Amino acid sequence: MRPTSVTVTLIALLATYACKKENLADNPSSKLQGSWRLVQTVSGKHLSLVDSSALNTITFNGNNMLTYRHDTLVSRESFLMAFKADRLPYLVSDKDPWNPRIYSCTFCHSNDTLYLSAVHLTDGIKATYVRVKNKGAL
Repeated sequence: MRPTSVTVTLIALLATYACKKENLADNPSSKLQGSWRLVQTVSGKHLSLVDSSALNTITFNGNNMLTYRHDTLVSRESFLMAFKADRLPYLVSDKDPWNPRIYSCTFCHSNDTLYLSAVHLTDGIKATYVRVKNKGAL
């Protein structure tokens, strides 16, 4: 492993364990608004660091979730916010009404990190995003 990938992995793991979960039930969708850059994905037990030159981002604009790669729109989905008994938020994509995509959503307010975990797949694909403060800084 290259030193930079080891450093990014350690920072991502540290952020994961040091993160305090915030209750999004008060104002959930407003905290998601804006752009988020993909940092890493975990599929099953395989950790994949995302190449920073790929510029994979998602943008929440109202109830639309826009996915970009190299500033080119790849997909546009509408989503709804849902809560279970544990009061943790879930994003439900209505792209396919017969087979909705459902993501468990954890937001870390200390360093603007968003964790999305696909609960509609048996693998449980997890993605880590960081908030993009300045769109021009991509």
